[in-house]
Amino acid sequence: MTKSEKAIHSLTRQINSGTWKVGEKLPVEEELSKLIGVGRNTLREAVAALEQQGVLRRMQGCGTFLCQDFSTLVRESVKSQEDAGDVHVFCTCYHSNLDADFYGRAILHDLSCRLAEKGRRLFMEVLAGRDQIQNKLIQMAGELKGGCIFINGLIPNDRELRFLASRKIPVVVLGRPSGKEPVACVGNDDAEEVRIGIRHLAEHGYRRIAMINGTSAFEKHYLVVDAYREVLGEYGMEFDPRLLGEAEPFCFNDAKNAARKLFEECPEIDALAVSGDRAILGALEIIRERGLRIPSDIGVFMFGELPWVQELAPVRLTGVRHDLHGMADRLLSLLNSLKNRSATEEDCVLLPPLFIPGRSCGCVPPPTHQNQGADMEKR
Repeated sequence: MTKSEKAIHSLTRQINSGTWKVGEKLPVEEELSKLIGVGRNTLREAVAALEQQGVLRRMQGCGTFLCQDFSTLVRESVKSQEDAGDVHVFCTCYHSNLDADFYGRAILHDLSCRLAEKGRRLFMEVLAGRDQIQNKLIQMAGELKGGCIFINGLIPNDRELRFLASRKIPVVVLGRPSGKEPVACVGNDDAEEVRIGIRHLAEHGYRRIAMINGTSAFEKHYLVVDAYREVLGEYGMEFDPRLLGEAEPFCFNDAKNAARKLFEECPEIDALAVSGDRAILGALEIIRERGLRIPSDIGVFMFGELPWVQELAPVRLTGVRHDLHGMADRLLSLLNSLKNRSATEEDCVLLPPLFIPGRSCGCVPPPTHQNQGADMEKR
């Protein structure tokens, strides 16, 4: 963990423990750097990162203030029951610009709001990587009686799950654990995302529908491919393996290369469905290079819609996104249900995605070529 990451972690713990109230001014730089034990430059990096997240706000000539966005993280606990317990959330990458942070922030906000309504608190532990989980759990075992939630791809292994079970600490994971130990988990239904996307494109008359999804190394990749083939069959379209591309969802160049290969092998493609934020931007770059207009020349569908991606796209993208509010609800619901019992296979929940309408599939009449050119110039 870098000095900046440690500073962010220390500041976050101070905030979560209620050191400052929402709207309250933080100590001056010299005093704050001594409080968390870092130099001024490192402190400035940490404050800047938390300001970008909306946790802090710096006002020139006035100081740094705790914002309202995460007010529920610092509310005092008014426990209705003596053994209610606080909930600890373990995550990674929370202070970076990865899309996982967008999901993580939204889920954390919902979790903290729901816990505060019940007089409980949420504490967040940011780990640089999964190799730190075991030591952290051993150190904090006495503080975790209220339960643990793991998000942002931080998934405990079987040994860690057995340790938590031996201490009667309930645990829920956001994601799909691959170990043998039973664990409650909440995930997104990736196969259903594909069904929604391919059906939508087929309903709009597209017949040569290509798809760029995650790599075959992903454990459940075959479920996504099966869903793609299933929907093609529903609409009487033959499966063509040349229309399937693989790319890391968060890699611009990987998706760009995959899209280029698809168009070179099948230039008659009339629609493209892509998974991942940076992946869709890479695919859009190839569409632009080939001079194709959206949606008049090609329809586009995005799996995993994010606001910042929409701002960079030439038109409003049609797609699906994860049900973040639903995920927060199910995480807490499962955690509460595990207080007096062990996890079973039935405690693994896949939530259906939410459909996001846009203009990239012809959902609304496409603009004239002249107007579309003008729109592109404005962007």
